[in-house]
Amino acid sequence: MKKNKRGGSQQEEKKVLRSIAGSLEEAFSETENDFADEDVIVVDMPEKTVRGQGKKAFFFVCGLLVIIFAIIGIFSTVVFIKNTADDIANNTALKNEFELYLYPLVATDPPTFEEASTLSNSTIIRAAISKILLTGDISNYESDMGVTYIPELDVETNAASLFGGNISIQHETVGGVNERASYDPDKKAYGVSSTNRTANYVPKVKTIESVGDTYTLTVEYYPLSASIPGLDRQNEAVKEMKYVILKSAGDRKTVTSISFGDNNPLGEGNLGNSSTTS
Repeated sequence: MKKNKRGGSQQEEKKVLRSIAGSLEEAFSETENDFADEDVIVVDMPEKTVRGQGKKAFFFVCGLLVIIFAIIGIFSTVVFIKNTADDIANNTALKNEFELYLYPLVATDPPTFEEASTLSNSTIIRAAISKILLTGDISNYESDMGVTYIPELDVETNAASLFGGNISIQHETVGGVNERASYDPDKKAYGVSSTNRTANYVPKVKTIESVGDTYTLTVEYYPLSASIPGLDRQNEAVKEMKYVILKSAGDRKTVTSISFGDNNPLGEGNLGNSSTTS
């Protein structure tokens, strides 16, 4: 009987121990799960916050850039409109057009005249050759030993484009030592140095007045101050001349007269070649 009692008590003790072990195991399991859940919550919250702050910073930078570009665009538009208005008010495009047309003529510093028919052969030929050399294309002309040959027909055509078609030319050798154009009657051409592209002056159109197709220009003469003719001017004009130009159909231009301007600090008697023709 005693053995049975002991055996029964041992079995009861085992049941109790198993029950306690199970309870402890369950308690530890729940605690681990709780810790795991808490870890997830602690990690997730800062990550979401950082992402939110990153998005806000990104949108702020984008908005700031949009504002900056908008300000730049407005400023550029205002400057463009102002410059365009100034160009229209100052006839900038028309002045540039006349400056390019007059450049080879001003480069030779022609004398004053009231009618082109009174100009000398030398003046007309020098102006025509200057136009060919400074604004034309001489790549197709015959060239030999540093001398380029300009056909007399091209000289006549360019002279007419400056002074009109009513002028007459007697072909002859013209120019000084540094700008000589030697006429060759056998070739019917002018031989000029391939490097003979010097200019006495470059023009700047100061004012333009027009009546119909007749334009009166006040042209300032500036000494050449660059190795490439016509690109730069010195700060002060040395003299001022008035040009009367007739524009006809097809944008053709003809210089009908040249006279002294109002502002000539050196005086009319000391203006280079600009003396009245006889």
